[in-house]
Amino acid sequence: MRRLVQVLVIGAAFAFVLSLAAGASGSRSKTLASIPDFTVAQESTPGGANWIEENGNIQSWRYSTLTQINASNGSGLKQAWGVHLPNPQTPEQFAPGGANEAPIVYNGVVYVQDAWMRITAIDGTSGKILWQFDPKEPLDRGGGSSSGGSARSLGMGGGMIFETAYGDVYGLNAQTGAQVWATQVADPISGANIDVAPLYYKGLVVFGTSGGDSGAACIDVAINAKTGKIVWHYSNIPSRPDQYGWNTWPQTRWYYGGGAVWDPPSIDPKNELAYFGTGQPLPFNGMINGPGAEYGTDGVYALHVMTGKFAWWFQEVHHDIWDYDGMMTPIVETITKGGKKIDVVDHINKDAYNYVLDANTGKPVIPVVETPVPQEPLAHTYPTQPIPVGDELVPHVVPDPQDYQGLVAPDGKPYVIGTQPFTPYTDQQYVVNAPTAGGGVEWPEGAWDPNKGIQIVCANVQSAGFESPPREDIKPVIKSNGFGNMTQFRSSTPPSALTIARLVAFNPATNKIVWKHDEVSTGGFAKGNAAPCASRVTITASGLALIGRTVATPQYPSGVGMIQAYDENTGSLLWQVPVLVNGQPVPIIPRITPYMVNGKEYIVSFSHFSTAGPDISAYALP
Repeated sequence: MRRLVQVLVIGAAFAFVLSLAAGASGSRSKTLASIPDFTVAQESTPGGANWIEENGNIQSWRYSTLTQINASNGSGLKQAWGVHLPNPQTPEQFAPGGANEAPIVYNGVVYVQDAWMRITAIDGTSGKILWQFDPKEPLDRGGGSSSGGSARSLGMGGGMIFETAYGDVYGLNAQTGAQVWATQVADPISGANIDVAPLYYKGLVVFGTSGGDSGAACIDVAINAKTGKIVWHYSNIPSRPDQYGWNTWPQTRWYYGGGAVWDPPSIDPKNELAYFGTGQPLPFNGMINGPGAEYGTDGVYALHVMTGKFAWWFQEVHHDIWDYDGMMTPIVETITKGGKKIDVVDHINKDAYNYVLDANTGKPVIPVVETPVPQEPLAHTYPTQPIPVGDELVPHVVPDPQDYQGLVAPDGKPYVIGTQPFTPYTDQQYVVNAPTAGGGVEWPEGAWDPNKGIQIVCANVQSAGFESPPREDIKPVIKSNGFGNMTQFRSSTPPSALTIARLVAFNPATNKIVWKHDEVSTGGFAKGNAAPCASRVTITASGLALIGRTVATPQYPSGVGMIQAYDENTGSLLWQVPVLVNGQPVPIIPRITPYMVNGKEYIVSFSHFSTAGPDISAYALP
């Protein structure tokens, strides 16, 4: 079937139009779920029997009202059903990062997107496949790009299911899986992509584009949910003199790229603002991208969701040369401070600093201090960095300098240990910083309990050495067909370096840690039981903090995916249930969602990485 396509293609520095030639297919067996045009109240309600957004509701709370599965009985969960999907019959583009989205659920139907970008609708009580849509993305859709490397992108509303696939957005009939429209928004060949779940709101499909790592100048977009037509788009990197932040960029270098959106936006229904976390500028190192704070990167944009008009901007890292993306979804919360209730946006970047901002103005509610940091003229460093008052979720100086002593870095020289946050580097020597570009807190979203006023997030304590390529090898790049063609930085961590996987709870009203659960390992999480904490967190009303995790056990020494439950109040591990992929133990991170059908609570797990194949299984009490 030939696709009817609307197009708005954003490349590294300019817009142009392309057509889509590949076919798409979908079965026509009808499901029982009729997805309504959700009201704002429905979209704002925490997850419960249904889980209609990637993060539960439009405020991104990741909070479930379900209580049937709890601390005392969860270890007795049994697999209720399982589905292992076959490979496509013909070659299709496979997302290099696999599939990372958590399933969404409505009226007992589970929807998942695998790494071939196929959408499968499954009966949530039996595991029966109801329909499957295959966009049949051709093998060149990835463009060799590092961006858009994962599939994590489903949304629903108005009788439709929405997905993003590389540079395309699809609208499907939720009951049959039939394609209603397809729109190309970004050009993967130029490095642009879409790597986020679309958010449905009042007839709009709202999302941002990725690809900043590959040279794309990224944008925020809203599409008409019924027609697929572009309603508005906003350039994260200022693209004209009248756009906010234009004068914070060198005039001839703004178009290099950056400002990627890696996670869904959130929406405050009170002020109808959409909040987007944005990634770093490009190139990563500061040797050629000139001086300036580079607004639009490493921070939070607030845009009027119905029009795309600018509301406010807050930057968390100035002139980022460490790859400290602000990629996590900003969470809309109401906190009590000084006896007053305040609507805030809580946002954590990969540097693991937590920012609590007024939802209407973007001004810090918890003070942020512009702090002098070490300088390096060759890297065009910014003189200060905005550091919030409060507890550090992870250390911002190297926690184990002794593990680097006497070691030779890959350039044949000793490591230089940074003793302050944001220590710069050049092409002369590896400089060790903490946390790493891998993220003190990475992209998987944390969860917010609106009743207890705490937030829980996965974090990791780690360090790494950074070095720029030689200055003579650094050349201006506008367009790239892949990460390897874009001059970035080099990093190195010795196997003996300390690493700690941390699940941490904190109070946004004070920016103080409530508890932390640490597991220690060495060698980049290669040894012991401390695989990285790299999961979305889901809090339930029964007091559980649920995550997916890779765990090595005596029964599964090579590692197995686990559904883990921690005590929301103390951080103690309560129980864990292994997730087998097609009956076999595989060291994967399950992406999990709680839901309920006919009074029975389930936790559905989805994974699709490398050769293991797409696997969906649901767990319930006997």
